[in-house]
Amino acid sequence: MPFVIVEREETLVAGLAVRSPKRALGKARDKDLEKTWSTLLAQNVDKPLASAYVDHAPEINSYYTQIVGYECTSIDQVGRGHLVSRIPAGTYAKFSSVGTFPDLFDALWGQIRDAEESQQIQRSYTGDFEFYPHAFGIDLYVAIVPPATMQGPQ
Repeated sequence: MPFVIVEREETLVAGLAVRSPKRALGKARDKDLEKTWSTLLAQNVDKPLASAYVDHAPEINSYYTQIVGYECTSIDQVGRGHLVSRIPAGTYAKFSSVGTFPDLFDALWGQIRDAEESQQIQRSYTGDFEFYPHAFGIDLYVAIVPPATMQGPQ
């Protein structure tokens, strides 16, 4: 499915942090990430599952922090010991798919790379996030420069 451009309000994602210097953004297999998801799921979180990507270092295409957790609407909903990431309001490219992991995840990040390479989107690296509507689906939001202000190759 092709992506759609959407405007979003600020989003809060709370949970456990994983610093991922070992793999490029969009690579599915990471034992530290899998362990963090297992830890979070063992806490019986009763909110919509989500994951936020913050603290990007796009110049080296590798370093970022991923908050593995859940969407919340206020600080009062944050579980003890969990961190909160604030994903700013802005313009996002929304990629959605249904399938099985990790193939589903790999395919979505492939679509994002293709959209970037074909200059359909220009990422802003202000914060990306994923929502999991069910066990076989992802809605992945990538922060982008609004299309009207995108700059082509110089």
